[in-house]
Formats: sequence, C-alpha cells, structure tokens
Amino acid sequence: MTDAIICDVSAIPADQRDAHFALARSLLFADERAVREVESGLTFDVPPERLADVARFIENERRCCRHLAFALEIPPRNGTLTLRITGPGAREELRALLR
Repeated sequence: MTDAIICDVSAIPADQRDAHFALARSLLFADERAVREVESGLTFDVPPERLADVARFIENERRCCRHLAFALEIPPRNGTLTLRITGPGAREELRALLR
C-alpha cells in the first residue's frame, strides 16, 4: 500500500488561497479541449499572454503540492505555451480544482 499524497493548502498564504484556486480553474480548465492526459499527469495549452499567470500558479502550487513536477514549454513567436504537470495523483488533484 502506498502512502496517500496530500497537498498542504495551508502552505499558500490564507489571503491568496481563493485567488489561487480561481486562477487555476481559469488557467487550466478554461478550454477542456486544451487539456490532454499524459503519463502520470496532464498537459495544458495556455495562451501566451497568460505567462505571468502560469508562473504565479506554479509558484503557489509548488508550496502546497511538493510531489508534483512542472514543465513549461515557451515556443518562439508568441506561440501557445504548454504546461505539463505530473506526479502521483496529479490528474485527480488537478481535476478536483473544478469542484
């Protein structure tokens, strides 16, 4: 039996939590067609103008979910960003943000 992976939401400052989860929903799940399953996680296509939002999301998410890994591809010529989030339970945890 494996240990449960639990995110420590209290690692995100209390005054930033609601904004963090609202940002996550708008950033990652605004267009379900831009979400793809990959081995042990999800990949998201993100508009290039949301780069600062992606950085802010990753910064807070790394505080509470230390078991997740983040990879961000930034193509040339203002192309669509690709954010890959992987790790134990990543798919379930990220989809739970929709609730």
